[in-house]
Amino acid sequence: MNDILTEQSVRTALGSCGRALCVRVLPVCDSTNAEARRLLLAGEGDAALVTAERQTAGRGRLGRSFHSPAGTGVYLSLLFPLAGPLASSVSVTCAASVAVMRAIRLIVGKQVQIKWVNDLLLEGRKVCGILTEAVGLGEQTHLIVGVGINLRPAVFPPELSGAGSLNDGSTPRSLLIAAVVRELLPLLRHPEDHSWLTDYRAYSCVLGHRVRWSREGEIFEGVAESIDGEGGLTVRTPAGGTVVLRTGEISVRTLPQGAD
Repeated sequence: MNDILTEQSVRTALGSCGRALCVRVLPVCDSTNAEARRLLLAGEGDAALVTAERQTAGRGRLGRSFHSPAGTGVYLSLLFPLAGPLASSVSVTCAASVAVMRAIRLIVGKQVQIKWVNDLLLEGRKVCGILTEAVGLGEQTHLIVGVGINLRPAVFPPELSGAGSLNDGSTPRSLLIAAVVRELLPLLRHPEDHSWLTDYRAYSCVLGHRVRWSREGEIFEGVAESIDGEGGLTVRTPAGGTVVLRTGEISVRTLPQGAD
C-alpha cells in the first residue's frame, strides 16, 4: 500500500477546513509539537498543522517519550490561537481526547475508550496519547495539541509493553489526520462549549474503578466516581472523603470496587 504523506494528500483530505491552516508535512522531525512551536515563534504560522512520517523525539506527558516509527502511526500537532484566556488545560486535553476518539470511530470504525486524562485504549492497550501545550506570544496565547496514534501493527520496545495499535492496515493516514483536525477545530474555536463531556464520561474506562496516583512521592488510592465540568476526576478515598484530580496520572485496577 502506498501511503506516503504529502502536503497535497493532507490538504485534499482536509478540504475546506484546511484553508486557513499552514500545513507542514515532514519526512522526519524531532517532535511535531516542537516544530509547531518553532513555526509560531518564527512568524510562519498562526494556525498550523504539522505532521511527520516519524519523530525522533516524540513526547508524551510527564517527560515521557512517544515511540514514533515511520509508516505505522499518525503523528500530528495542531497549533491554534485561543480566542480568550485559557481556563483549564485539563479541559482542553479532555476535549481533544473526545475529538480523536470520534475521528478514529468515523475513519477506522473502532471504538476506543478514554483513560483519564489523555490516553485512548483499545482492548486495554494504549493506542493514542495526547499532549497539550500553551505558548504565549505577546498578549496572545496559542494552544498546541499533539496527537500520536498507533494505526498500524508495530513492534514496541520492552518498556512499552502496555502499548498496542488500532491494527488497521488499509486506512490512508491522511484521512485520519484530516478527521482529527475536523473534530478538533470546533472544540478549539469554542472552548466554552463543554458538550464533549457527555462522550468523555460515556466512554471513560476509569469511572467505577479503583485508581492509584502519586503526589509528592506518596501513593494514594480511591474509587473514580465522576468527571466534573472541567474534566477533573473526582475520587472517593477509603476514608470516605473525595478529592478532585486535575493534574498527574493514574493507574487503573481492572476490577470495579467490590468485584473481588
